[in-house]
Amino acid sequence: MFKTFYIAVTVVSLLTATYAIPVKERGVVRRFFHDMVEKGFVREINDTYKYTPDEMNALCSQQLSLSSKDYGHYLQEHLPVKVAEMSGLGKYKGYDRRNLIIKSFPSDKDVSALGEIQALRLMGDLVDFGKDSEGKPIIIMKRQDGSLLEELEAYKTANDEQKRKIREETFKLACSKAASEAVHKGVWHNDNHWGNILITDVESGSVKSVKLIDYGGDFNNYLVYGEGRDLEHESSFNGYCHLVWDRN
Repeated sequence: MFKTFYIAVTVVSLLTATYAIPVKERGVVRRFFHDMVEKGFVREINDTYKYTPDEMNALCSQQLSLSSKDYGHYLQEHLPVKVAEMSGLGKYKGYDRRNLIIKSFPSDKDVSALGEIQALRLMGDLVDFGKDSEGKPIIIMKRQDGSLLEELEAYKTANDEQKRKIREETFKLACSKAASEAVHKGVWHNDNHWGNILITDVESGSVKSVKLIDYGGDFNNYLVYGEGRDLEHESSFNGYCHLVWDRN
Protein backbone atom coordinates (compact mmCIF):
# COMPACT_ATOMS: atom_id res chain seq x y z
CA MET A 1 0.00 0.00 0.00
CA PHE A 2 2.80 2.35 0.98
CA LYS A 3 4.70 1.85 -2.25
CA THR A 4 1.70 1.94 -4.59
CA PHE A 5 0.34 5.19 -3.16
CA TYR A 6 3.54 7.16 -3.49
CA ILE A 7 4.47 5.85 -6.89
CA ALA A 8 1.10 6.55 -8.47
CA VAL A 9 1.17 10.17 -7.34
CA THR A 10 4.80 10.74 -8.28
CA VAL A 11 4.44 9.34 -11.78
CA VAL A 12 1.50 11.67 -12.40
CA SER A 13 3.63 14.54 -11.13
CA LEU A 14 6.45 13.78 -13.54
CA LEU A 15 4.08 13.56 -16.49
CA THR A 16 2.42 16.88 -15.71
CA ALA A 17 5.46 18.91 -14.66
CA THR A 18 8.83 19.87 -16.05
CA TYR A 19 10.72 21.81 -13.40
CA ALA A 20 8.33 21.53 -10.47
CA ILE A 21 6.00 19.10 -8.74
CA PRO A 22 2.41 20.44 -8.48
CA VAL A 23 1.95 22.25 -5.17
CA LYS A 24 -0.79 19.93 -3.92
CA GLU A 25 1.47 16.88 -4.36
CA ARG A 26 4.71 18.23 -2.91
CA GLY A 27 3.86 17.05 0.59
CA VAL A 28 3.32 13.51 -0.69
CA VAL A 29 6.68 13.46 -2.42
CA ARG A 30 8.47 14.82 0.65
CA ARG A 31 6.70 12.29 2.86
CA PHE A 32 7.91 9.42 0.67
CA PHE A 33 11.55 10.38 1.25
CA HIS A 34 11.12 11.16 4.95
CA ASP A 35 9.36 7.81 5.49
CA MET A 36 12.24 6.03 3.77
CA VAL A 37 14.64 7.76 6.18
CA GLU A 38 12.52 6.98 9.25
CA LYS A 39 12.29 3.31 8.28
CA GLY A 40 16.09 3.13 7.88
CA PHE A 41 16.00 2.34 4.17
CA VAL A 42 17.72 5.64 3.37
CA ARG A 43 20.56 6.72 5.65
CA GLU A 44 22.66 9.85 5.61
CA ILE A 45 26.26 8.95 4.85
CA ASN A 46 27.58 10.89 7.83
CA ASP A 47 25.10 9.15 10.14
CA THR A 48 26.17 5.77 8.81
CA TYR A 49 29.85 6.50 9.34
CA LYS A 50 30.25 8.05 12.78
CA TYR A 51 33.63 6.55 13.57
CA THR A 52 36.03 7.31 16.38
CA PRO A 53 39.55 8.49 15.48
CA ASP A 54 40.87 4.99 16.27
CA GLU A 55 38.35 3.41 13.92
CA MET A 56 39.19 5.99 11.30
CA ASN A 57 42.88 5.16 11.60
CA ALA A 58 42.17 1.44 11.31
CA LEU A 59 40.04 1.86 8.20
CA CYS A 60 42.58 4.12 6.51
CA SER A 61 45.62 2.35 7.91
CA GLN A 62 47.36 1.98 4.57
CA GLN A 63 49.79 4.79 3.88
CA LEU A 64 49.80 5.69 0.21
CA SER A 65 53.22 6.34 -1.26
CA LEU A 66 52.32 9.61 -2.94
CA SER A 67 54.54 12.66 -3.18
CA SER A 68 53.93 16.23 -4.29
CA LYS A 69 54.94 15.14 -7.79
CA ASP A 70 51.84 12.94 -7.99
CA TYR A 71 49.58 15.96 -7.64
CA GLY A 72 48.97 17.65 -10.97
CA HIS A 73 46.53 20.43 -11.78
CA TYR A 74 44.30 21.30 -8.82
CA LEU A 75 40.60 21.30 -9.61
CA GLN A 76 39.77 22.44 -6.08
CA GLU A 77 42.58 23.99 -4.09
CA HIS A 78 41.25 26.77 -1.87
CA LEU A 79 38.75 24.72 0.16
CA PRO A 80 39.72 22.42 3.06
CA VAL A 81 39.18 19.33 0.88
CA LYS A 82 41.62 19.49 -2.05
CA VAL A 83 41.06 17.79 -5.40
CA ALA A 84 43.81 17.33 -7.99
CA GLU A 85 44.47 15.42 -11.17
CA MET A 86 47.05 12.67 -10.74
CA SER A 87 50.20 13.55 -12.66
CA GLY A 88 52.84 11.41 -14.29
CA LEU A 89 52.87 8.66 -16.87
CA GLY A 90 52.16 4.98 -16.55
CA LYS A 91 49.66 3.10 -14.41
CA TYR A 92 48.35 3.28 -10.85
CA LYS A 93 46.52 0.14 -9.68
CA GLY A 94 46.09 -0.76 -13.34
CA TYR A 95 44.56 2.60 -14.32
CA ASP A 96 46.10 5.26 -16.53
CA ARG A 97 47.26 7.96 -14.11
CA ARG A 98 45.88 10.65 -16.41
CA ASN A 99 42.39 9.29 -15.76
CA LEU A 100 42.58 9.50 -11.97
CA ILE A 101 41.73 12.14 -9.37
CA ILE A 102 43.27 12.55 -5.90
CA LYS A 103 41.08 13.91 -3.11
CA SER A 104 42.81 14.81 0.15
CA PHE A 105 41.12 15.71 3.43
CA PRO A 106 42.33 18.30 5.95
CA SER A 107 42.23 16.25 9.16
CA ASP A 108 42.91 12.72 10.36
CA LYS A 109 39.58 13.05 12.21
CA ASP A 110 37.58 13.79 9.05
CA VAL A 111 35.25 10.78 9.10
CA SER A 112 33.25 12.09 6.13
CA ALA A 113 35.95 10.51 3.96
CA LEU A 114 34.67 7.07 4.95
CA GLY A 115 31.18 7.75 3.70
CA GLU A 116 32.55 8.92 0.38
CA ILE A 117 34.73 5.82 0.12
CA GLN A 118 31.65 3.64 0.52
CA ALA A 119 29.63 5.67 -2.01
CA LEU A 120 32.43 5.60 -4.59
CA ARG A 121 32.86 1.86 -4.10
CA LEU A 122 29.15 1.29 -4.76
CA MET A 123 29.33 3.53 -7.83
CA GLY A 124 32.34 1.60 -9.16
CA ASP A 125 34.52 4.73 -9.15
CA LEU A 126 36.84 3.96 -6.21
CA VAL A 127 40.45 3.11 -7.11
CA ASP A 128 42.32 3.36 -3.79
CA PHE A 129 42.23 5.00 -0.37
CA GLY A 130 44.46 5.38 2.64
CA LYS A 131 46.37 8.16 4.37
CA ASP A 132 49.27 10.48 3.66
CA SER A 133 52.44 10.87 5.71
CA GLU A 134 50.53 13.07 8.20
CA GLY A 135 47.73 10.54 8.64
CA LYS A 136 45.15 12.51 6.66
CA PRO A 137 42.72 10.55 4.48
CA ILE A 138 43.28 10.34 0.72
CA ILE A 139 40.89 8.95 -1.87
CA ILE A 140 41.91 8.09 -5.42
CA MET A 141 39.00 7.83 -7.83
CA LYS A 142 38.28 7.59 -11.53
CA ARG A 143 38.17 10.87 -13.38
CA GLN A 144 34.82 11.61 -15.03
CA ASP A 145 34.65 13.11 -18.50
CA GLY A 146 32.14 15.77 -19.46
CA SER A 147 31.45 19.50 -19.34
CA LEU A 148 29.74 21.70 -16.80
CA LEU A 149 26.69 23.51 -18.14
CA GLU A 150 28.37 26.93 -18.20
CA GLU A 151 31.34 25.47 -20.11
CA LEU A 152 29.23 23.77 -22.76
CA GLU A 153 29.74 25.39 -26.17
CA ALA A 154 26.15 24.69 -27.22
CA TYR A 155 24.97 26.52 -24.09
CA LYS A 156 27.34 29.49 -24.36
CA THR A 157 26.26 30.22 -27.94
CA ALA A 158 22.53 29.62 -27.38
CA ASN A 159 19.83 32.30 -27.14
CA ASP A 160 17.73 32.66 -23.99
CA GLU A 161 15.04 30.20 -25.09
CA GLN A 162 17.61 27.62 -26.16
CA LYS A 163 19.44 28.02 -22.84
CA ARG A 164 16.19 27.42 -20.97
CA LYS A 165 15.64 24.24 -22.97
CA ILE A 166 19.19 23.00 -22.35
CA ARG A 167 18.88 23.68 -18.62
CA GLU A 168 15.58 21.81 -18.47
CA GLU A 169 16.99 18.84 -20.38
CA THR A 170 20.04 18.74 -18.13
CA PHE A 171 18.00 18.98 -14.95
CA LYS A 172 15.58 16.22 -15.95
CA LEU A 173 18.42 13.90 -16.97
CA ALA A 174 20.24 14.61 -13.69
CA CYS A 175 17.16 13.70 -11.64
CA SER A 176 16.64 10.57 -13.69
CA LYS A 177 20.29 9.63 -13.13
CA ALA A 178 20.06 10.26 -9.37
CA ALA A 179 16.91 8.15 -9.09
CA SER A 180 18.45 5.31 -11.09
CA GLU A 181 21.58 5.33 -8.92
CA ALA A 182 19.45 5.19 -5.77
CA VAL A 183 17.75 1.92 -6.68
CA HIS A 184 20.45 0.29 -8.82
CA LYS A 185 23.62 1.39 -6.97
CA GLY A 186 22.35 2.14 -3.47
CA VAL A 187 23.56 5.75 -3.45
CA TRP A 188 21.30 8.82 -3.35
CA HIS A 189 23.13 11.90 -4.65
CA ASN A 190 21.86 14.84 -2.63
CA ASP A 191 24.55 17.51 -3.17
CA ASN A 192 22.30 18.99 -5.79
CA HIS A 193 23.50 21.89 -7.92
CA TRP A 194 24.71 22.59 -11.45
CA GLY A 195 28.37 22.29 -10.44
CA ASN A 196 27.89 18.57 -9.79
CA ILE A 197 26.46 17.70 -13.22
CA LEU A 198 28.77 16.82 -16.08
CA ILE A 199 27.15 16.81 -19.52
CA THR A 200 28.56 13.85 -21.40
CA ASP A 201 26.66 13.85 -24.70
CA VAL A 202 25.07 16.58 -26.82
CA GLU A 203 23.42 16.10 -30.21
CA SER A 204 22.15 18.97 -32.36
CA GLY A 205 22.05 21.30 -29.37
CA SER A 206 20.14 18.87 -27.13
CA VAL A 207 21.60 17.25 -24.01
CA LYS A 208 21.41 13.45 -24.23
CA SER A 209 23.28 12.20 -21.16
CA VAL A 210 24.81 13.44 -17.91
CA LYS A 211 27.02 12.20 -15.09
CA LEU A 212 26.73 13.18 -11.42
CA ILE A 213 29.92 13.89 -9.48
CA ASP A 214 30.96 14.47 -5.85
CA TYR A 215 29.53 11.93 -3.44
CA GLY A 216 31.18 13.51 -0.39
CA GLY A 217 29.56 13.25 3.02
CA ASP A 218 29.40 16.94 3.88
CA PHE A 219 26.24 17.64 1.88
CA ASN A 220 23.91 14.91 3.18
CA ASN A 221 24.35 12.35 0.46
CA TYR A 222 22.67 9.08 1.36
CA LEU A 223 23.07 5.32 1.12
CA VAL A 224 19.96 3.33 0.18
CA TYR A 225 19.17 -0.09 1.66
CA GLY A 226 16.63 -2.90 1.46
CA GLU A 227 13.15 -1.83 0.45
CA GLY A 228 14.50 1.58 -0.54
CA ARG A 229 16.14 -0.08 -3.54
CA ASP A 230 12.93 -1.62 -4.88
CA LEU A 231 12.72 -0.73 -8.56
CA GLU A 232 9.22 0.70 -8.21
CA HIS A 233 10.67 3.46 -6.01
CA GLU A 234 12.74 4.90 -8.87
CA SER A 235 9.96 7.25 -10.00
CA SER A 236 9.45 8.43 -6.41
CA PHE A 237 13.13 9.29 -6.04
CA ASN A 238 12.87 11.10 -9.37
CA GLY A 239 9.93 13.11 -8.09
CA TYR A 240 11.77 14.00 -4.88
CA CYS A 241 14.74 15.17 -6.93
CA HIS A 242 12.44 17.42 -8.98
CA LEU A 243 11.23 18.92 -5.71
CA VAL A 244 14.54 19.61 -3.96
CA TRP A 245 17.16 20.05 -6.71
CA ASP A 246 18.85 23.45 -6.59
CA ARG A 247 18.29 24.81 -10.11
CA ASN A 248 19.36 28.42 -9.47
